[in-house]
Amino acid sequence: MALSPAYTIHQYREDIYKVVAFKGNRDPDKVYIRDREDNQRNETKLDSNFSRARSMVLQYALCNPWEYFFTGTLDQTKWRRDDLDTFMRDFSQKIRDWRKEYGFKLDVLLVPEKHKDGMWHVHGLINNLPYYYTSGFYWLPLPSLHMTPYPFKLCNGEFRSWPDFQDRYGYCSLARIRDPIATAYYVTKYIGKDIAQRERDLGKHLYFHSRPLKKAEKASDVYLYNPGLDDLCTHEYDFCKTGMVQDAPWYFPYVWDGAEAPEEAPLDPKPIQDPLKDFDPWTIDPFYEQLKMETFQ
Repeated sequence: MALSPAYTIHQYREDIYKVVAFKGNRDPDKVYIRDREDNQRNETKLDSNFSRARSMVLQYALCNPWEYFFTGTLDQTKWRRDDLDTFMRDFSQKIRDWRKEYGFKLDVLLVPEKHKDGMWHVHGLINNLPYYYTSGFYWLPLPSLHMTPYPFKLCNGEFRSWPDFQDRYGYCSLARIRDPIATAYYVTKYIGKDIAQRERDLGKHLYFHSRPLKKAEKASDVYLYNPGLDDLCTHEYDFCKTGMVQDAPWYFPYVWDGAEAPEEAPLDPKPIQDPLKDFDPWTIDPFYEQLKMETFQ
């Protein structure tokens, strides 16, 4: 037998935390004890490729600053659009090359999406791309896009191009992010689409990111049952409950085991419900984007 926490609290940003409440004996007068072997079996069940990928994408999306929401396709005259692995290997090297050329730590977080015809394109987030390495700006008229729907809730409507990407790979667009939290949840939704097909084709490659990026860090363990922490959990699973909270002060992780909060600042975290619960990810038609790219050139 091993002493294990009833809750863990992880910090994502200065005011955003994740609470994990482990299921089991919830006697408020007792420390929660879990069997180590049962714990290992439970963690194995939870650690699927799918759930880990979604968790990591949300961590990278929330824990790092991002400037642009990005969409990119592959030019069928230059690349096999059904060969995502080759594109990802080449793009990874080009990120390193562009970092040297730009003199900036260019960061990317991309999630691939397979169109119904088997062709790949990518959506994601970009930061530290110098403004003078973008071009245009243009407004995309809603009726002309094959979308369901484009995330105008997340972006301010001004779209730019990234010539270095477009010249080497294919059509792309950059839109400035106006709601970082909603955008983080939005990008994570792409991990949920056609996941079985992705696992068969890509193995672990359900997303791509530059290195290094910040991840969530454990802030504290809580060993005593606390109904206040339970109330912050909005998602329930077989072996735990979880919840994201925002507007939490710096001392949020430390007060649940009896530490006193500063008198001048109340502890008033707000649970984060999915800000885009009924907002499906945008799906593009890569052949339409190819035609548009050829028209713009």
